[in-house]
Amino acid sequence: MKSQRVLVVEDEAPMREVYRAFFEKRLSPEFEAVIVSDAEQALGILGEQAVDIVVLDWGLPGISGAHLAKALRADAKTRALGILMVTAKASLGDEIVALESGVDDHMAKPFDESVLQARLRSLSRRRERIFARNQTDLFPGLTADWSAGRFTLDGSPIHLTPKEIDLLQIFLQRPTMIHTYSYLWQTLWGYDSERWEHILSATVSSLRKKLGPEWGPRLQAHTGKGYAFKVQF
Repeated sequence: MKSQRVLVVEDEAPMREVYRAFFEKRLSPEFEAVIVSDAEQALGILGEQAVDIVVLDWGLPGISGAHLAKALRADAKTRALGILMVTAKASLGDEIVALESGVDDHMAKPFDESVLQARLRSLSRRRERIFARNQTDLFPGLTADWSAGRFTLDGSPIHLTPKEIDLLQIFLQRPTMIHTYSYLWQTLWGYDSERWEHILSATVSSLRKKLGPEWGPRLQAHTGKGYAFKVQF
């Protein structure tokens, strides 16, 4: 899998600095983080950027962490996110409430950075398993050997370039989410080019053509934003 994108929602400024230093020193490039202070900012980010894991503080101002978690689970676009709830509340009852809100894991403050790192890696592995298990549900008719780069669609082989394989994997890992042009370029190419938009557009167009008349149109362009792969839930 590619570098995991983590959205941290934490209202306390000192803790945001702790997270910022943690991701810069310990986890780059395994994880990359966006850090915001409240649920409203988080929802704005989720509406514009692809995210894999949300690290969510319980005691947020306005929309609470528990309410935000429930909202993310109720929306098809964010339902598959990994969610880690971090809270100063440490009783068994609080942990149950946190888990019942729909989060994948719960961790009490203060925490050791190595524990946070282990929890994030566990969520990442869980997402890989879910991706492998749900692949045929999201894209019936597709048989994929990602490591070998061999694919069949409705029984017929399709021949994808390495960049097309990477694009398809990103889209299926984050179904229905809009992936910005710059994110896709930096993730899969990562170098400066005056022709980067043309290269990206041509690669997406080629992948769309190879996916055929049924699935190709689901790879949709959102003008001024990026691309998303529409699936049925």
